Amino acid sequence: MKFSQKSIFLILSLCILCVSLPAPSFAGEEKKEEKKEEKKEGGEKKKEEKKEGGEKKEEKKEGGEKKKEEKKEGGEKKEGGEKKEGGKEGEKKEEKKAAPKRTYEGIEPLFYLDSKRQPYIEPFNEKGEDKYYLCRGTVGEWYRELLTKDMNTLADKLGMEHVTGKTCAMRLVPTEKPPKLPIVTVEFYINSDVMKSCVLGEDCPQPRFVIFSVKDRTLYRTYILSDHKKHIYKEFCLDNKSEVLDETSCWKHFEDE
Repeated sequence: MKFSQKSIFLILSLCILCVSLPAPSFAGEEKKEEKKEEKKEGGEKKKEEKKEGGEKKEEKKEGGEKKKEEKKEGGEKKEGGEKKEGGKEGEKKEEKKAAPKRTYEGIEPLFYLDSKRQPYIEPFNEKGEDKYYLCRGTVGEWYRELLTKDMNTLADKLGMEHVTGKTCAMRLVPTEKPPKLPIVTVEFYINSDVMKSCVLGEDCPQPRFVIFSVKDRTLYRTYILSDHKKHIYKEFCLDNKSEVLDETSCWKHFEDE
């Protein structure tokens, strides 16, 4: 078959059209696929951002929980400290309760004497019939402190020097009155030199002593304070509560009643 030039031209133009027509459809599909991929990538990014945001929130939650736990621990520590303090105070209270208060009878005897008013130790000095014993071992420690305190309180009234409870002696003076029990006397001294002078020597410039007497089953004390240089000689009668009953001896006080 023979084709004319026009028919050949038409065939070629149709072929060119067939080749060129599919190209735009592929380009659109590629663009659509690119958009889909971009959307997918955007969605994945958003999801990742959401996940990161969720992780941050979880971190915040964990941080908050840690702070709460630290606060709780701090509170528990404080409570523990309060319990310890409370425990110490409780122990102190128990100790105070356990320690008995000193009364007239005291936590130990007033004197360490037998039924005949004789000490359980040997005298360290004798003057005639009078016997001298050290306060340690014959006078209860708490009672010696009480006697010293009362003696110094009276000395303040007279403007006299204080005595020390460490340098003192018990003197027993015998008596013929029934039941022939010796008179108990406790002598106090300003210092050891004065004690030696009064007990071992002949001169006692500042005699300070307490004479004990019993009336109606109650112990009374006569305090005698003197100073030869200042010409002071004073007597006081005190009851078992350290109250001054009279400015004279107890036996004189009861005779005048």
